[in-house]
Amino acid sequence: MITAASSPAPTVDFYRNLQFAFDFFNEQLFDNALPPCLITMRASGRQFGYHHSSRFINRNGDLIDELGLHPGFFTLRPVEEVLSTLVHEMVHHWQHGAGKPTTSNPHNREWAQKMRDIGLEPSSTGLPDGKDSGRTVSHYIHPDGAFLRACRQLLARGFELQWYDRHLPRTQYDSEQRQQALEAAGVAVEVSPPPLEQIPAPPDDKPVTYAPPPRRPLDRVCYRCPGCQLKAWAKAEVELHCGSCELEMEADEAR
Repeated sequence: MITAASSPAPTVDFYRNLQFAFDFFNEQLFDNALPPCLITMRASGRQFGYHHSSRFINRNGDLIDELGLHPGFFTLRPVEEVLSTLVHEMVHHWQHGAGKPTTSNPHNREWAQKMRDIGLEPSSTGLPDGKDSGRTVSHYIHPDGAFLRACRQLLARGFELQWYDRHLPRTQYDSEQRQQALEAAGVAVEVSPPPLEQIPAPPDDKPVTYAPPPRRPLDRVCYRCPGCQLKAWAKAEVELHCGSCELEMEADEAR
């Protein structure tokens, strides 16, 4: 016989917190226009998050979109940036339900404009010098945008992430470099310290986190056809064309 626990299970607590953040930003930034989705956690060293339309199905044949987040980055990044990734994927969710998504270009002009409308500046580099559309596009937080105002309201209510992955997808140095670049460009916002700087030593006498091994220089890059999605590996900075679609293939980099 299963009995109720005296306190919420960690799994329930963890996902309920993320659902609360989704609902809060849905109200504050999307006028409650977003339909439900299924929030998932999946480890990755490349992407902060992703959106996959109609990924899940139930026994009645109902479909629901997936909004995925990669928890290793919760440890490395300020909570404001983690929440900005959540909202980045919510914009994809909005576009698949109310806009006009493009299969060959998931970050099209409509998506980029919606990002700006809610206070996130689209950029392929995560900095002011990046492209605002294309296959792989990140963003940075606009200092005077609606997202930052809403995010600060949420944090003022006591919102926080309770669990952090000890196996880091990247080194802390990567995050520090990006913050310095934002400051140099004059678009940095005041954010909370990354959790990695605040987590106390665990009782098992092991490191707080396990850093990834040093990266080996990549001598090959994955290219993708924007039409049929065919993949090919080649050296960086070469020009490849898809023989079927006659389109130039694009380097497939993490957003």
